[in-house]
Amino acid sequence: MLDLPVCIHPNNGASTYAGDMAAVGNGPQTVTLTQQSSTLPELGPDVSPLTLTQENVRMDILRVKIGARGRWEVPRATFPANISTAGSASAHSVVFNHSASPFGFSVGRASEGEEQAPLFSTYAHRLVFKDQYLELTTSVPPSSSLYGLGEFTSSTGLRLARDGLPRALWTRDQTAASPDINTYGAWPFVMEVRPDGVAHGMLLLNSNGMEIVPGPDFLSFRTTGGVLDLYVFSGPRPADVMEQLTAVVGRPYMPPYWSLGLMNSKYGYASSRQLSEVVDGYVYAGIPLETLVTDSQYMDKDQDFTFSKDFPEESMQALVGRMHANRQRWVLILDPCIHVNQNYTPYTTGIAQDVFVKDITGKPYLGQLWPGASHWPDFMNPTTVTWWEAQIRSVYDRVPLDGIWLDMNEVSNYCSGDVCVDDHGPAAAASDFQCTLTCAYGPNALSNVTNGARPAPPAASIFSPPYAISNANQQLNLSAKTLAVTAKHADGTLEYDAHNLYGYMEAVATARALRNIRGKRHFSFSRSTYVGSGAYTAHWTGDVAATWQDLRWSIPSMLRSGLAGIPFVGADICGFMNLASPELCARWIALGAWYPYARVHHAQSFQELYRWPVVTAAARTVLRWRLRALPYTYTAHHTAHITGCPIARPLFFAFPADGDSRGVSTQFMTGDALLVSPILHWNMAQAPAYFPPGRWYSLYDYSPVDTGAYGLNSTVHAGVTDDIPVHVLGGNIVPLATPPASFPFNTTSDAKSAPLTLLVALPGPPGAPPQQRCGGACASGSAACGSMYLDGGEELEAGTARDNFLNFTATLDEGGGRLEAQWSAAGACSSNVTWPALDAVVVMGLNRTINASSLALQMVQGSGAPPTMAALPASKVAYNATAGLLTASALSTTLACPSAVLLTWSWAASAPGGSAAAGR
Repeated sequence: MLDLPVCIHPNNGASTYAGDMAAVGNGPQTVTLTQQSSTLPELGPDVSPLTLTQENVRMDILRVKIGARGRWEVPRATFPANISTAGSASAHSVVFNHSASPFGFSVGRASEGEEQAPLFSTYAHRLVFKDQYLELTTSVPPSSSLYGLGEFTSSTGLRLARDGLPRALWTRDQTAASPDINTYGAWPFVMEVRPDGVAHGMLLLNSNGMEIVPGPDFLSFRTTGGVLDLYVFSGPRPADVMEQLTAVVGRPYMPPYWSLGLMNSKYGYASSRQLSEVVDGYVYAGIPLETLVTDSQYMDKDQDFTFSKDFPEESMQALVGRMHANRQRWVLILDPCIHVNQNYTPYTTGIAQDVFVKDITGKPYLGQLWPGASHWPDFMNPTTVTWWEAQIRSVYDRVPLDGIWLDMNEVSNYCSGDVCVDDHGPAAAASDFQCTLTCAYGPNALSNVTNGARPAPPAASIFSPPYAISNANQQLNLSAKTLAVTAKHADGTLEYDAHNLYGYMEAVATARALRNIRGKRHFSFSRSTYVGSGAYTAHWTGDVAATWQDLRWSIPSMLRSGLAGIPFVGADICGFMNLASPELCARWIALGAWYPYARVHHAQSFQELYRWPVVTAAARTVLRWRLRALPYTYTAHHTAHITGCPIARPLFFAFPADGDSRGVSTQFMTGDALLVSPILHWNMAQAPAYFPPGRWYSLYDYSPVDTGAYGLNSTVHAGVTDDIPVHVLGGNIVPLATPPASFPFNTTSDAKSAPLTLLVALPGPPGAPPQQRCGGACASGSAACGSMYLDGGEELEAGTARDNFLNFTATLDEGGGRLEAQWSAAGACSSNVTWPALDAVVVMGLNRTINASSLALQMVQGSGAPPTMAALPASKVAYNATAGLLTASALSTTLACPSAVLLTWSWAASAPGGSAAAGR
């Protein structure tokens, strides 16, 4: 393992270029850079001349690309970019400045003077550009906080340590239970937040092996090839930065409604009968299970697209049919490896259609995974994408799957070598990481056992790169436990350049296949990701262990994924490896109920949520609230889909100017309004919690927590079977599903059609800094606001009609109060969405006594017809003047576009002596 450096020294040796650029005008500007001085000759000769192009791709996004003709670049066409949009009105335009000799550049906001530190500045730092070692460094104020990079499990929290330790970006099958080591994803994006709360972002769009080094006063990017394709996002809010990032790499996709329910899977279910027993176990326990996810045991000898004798098609058809009748779903796993087997149709058709990645001999690259000797589909090949869809369709036509789990796609491969052969006969299926093939490295690898003429090999330096990144924190060979870097794709691209994109490209192909086959919004979740994978797939954080430490680590891992544009994310609830204790599992489901993506998954023994009484009791409690909150969280998914905002957000995201929020890694916001504060330690019924500035209310009993103008360090309490502490931020209106008294919700379909309760959280006394919202600022003069998005749940595209959006506003004046539910002002009513009725309103934080008999409901027709008004009977109104709490219930009010709904009240007259009149 690499140790933290005792001290930080700049790398020795200057490397400079010279070049002058004409005054910046409209459109891209280009300059030729010529070498002045060189360093690090052991890493190869420098590339000169270079071409630098800078352009404002949007007023708030500046791109600087440094490269040379013929070099590998990440294919821009793979990203569903949305850079034509205007961006946030609060965003700042960015400008490019440079010095000619030695050449250096800076990027800053046009609105800021020279006294402000630039967003990105290479001045006083060298530029190194060799064929296989590129280095670009920017100054970073020591007082700034840095976030992002990945994927790795952080032992030090969400904020990046400024320790000079290189963070490697090279996707690999590495357990997430081992901290501070590169794992499944590659996310070359960093967000910087300065002491005043102003944020900006930096993306180096490069898929080669990379290190990013956060130092005390610098941030250095080192990559082993490609070009330096830098995007600078001007912010200035964290939400603006995420909008700008996802404008370039793609907005997060809108998932189907059902995928927000609880999922269950396990490595090791032995038969379709056992799967059926698991589904029944959840039903009998009264735990709402939405989706059954099957691991690879359903396959015949671990071969994709097959069913084994223990999972016969007829039995699986019956199980899935029963689940569909109960509005439940089935998702299956696919590993990318294709078994070398002449009696296996995906293999024979794949060979016939030439869909596999090639080795240096020009033959399909041979490695080994679960089924034995295997090839890997080349998802950069359009023919492969079509072939992949046909294989998925072959399963769907037999058993109608609802989604796909993409695993082992880093790529994981038991055998390492430039060429492998199976010279002992067909390799048997393997269940461990023992390679049974014969493998060798080098341009002449196994030339004595491979027949036929070979294509020209890659350059010698590809076989042995001159610079070794800190892969696995030990400069591990890049080809270890994965495809060799010398493997080649159909267009000639080497795995050396495109390795980090493999899981991303598989997710793109899978999304297309599912949408084409099912004709509905797709669902997939992937282990390996690249920045922007959220445009196509959900993600889980990989092989975590059943430990309290892994429980705590899951929060920054989830938040970091959201900051890479992959917001639909969660960790394996109760832990994948080892066996959780009942207490740990109960605490984990309490936290996992608020992950954007919620799945129970494990390997050893059995830890379904119904196995222990204490876990069963906890699961019933917290999952009831997951389903109750779906109107709110589904809206948060839509906000992510249109703005790029994470669903689970760090506290600093909403309160960037609050310095105490920056280092919080044990709590998070869900959407704009909810603060989740879990219990994360053994044998504890309380936990420290930080409340940023404002007034907060318990989601469950509405009790307030006031912080005033500053944040508050406090304590939250919860027993093992209690609800996890969740608080609502004053100034927000939260829509919730109202469960029937007779039975709990069983699936997301129950919650989707249930009547609504609006939770109105009024702000505290003035003085606290305003919250920064992803859902848009509240209208001027309003005390609280919120919104709800709703559609059919599975349409291919998210809705844009007027009746897809319902906005809530609460206003107070000297006469009384007013709560309005009004449709989006834009567009026409489509009649394609069936909205639930409005059942109840809860108003928290009233600081004046109301006249409870004055409460009235009004329906306002969009045509301008006079409103219909109905006073609420006393039986429907509960008012607690001491608590400042108003509840109106049993409203049974239809929500139908274009009619708005108003709830109004007046203040009670002052009592003698100036005190407020009490109650009713």
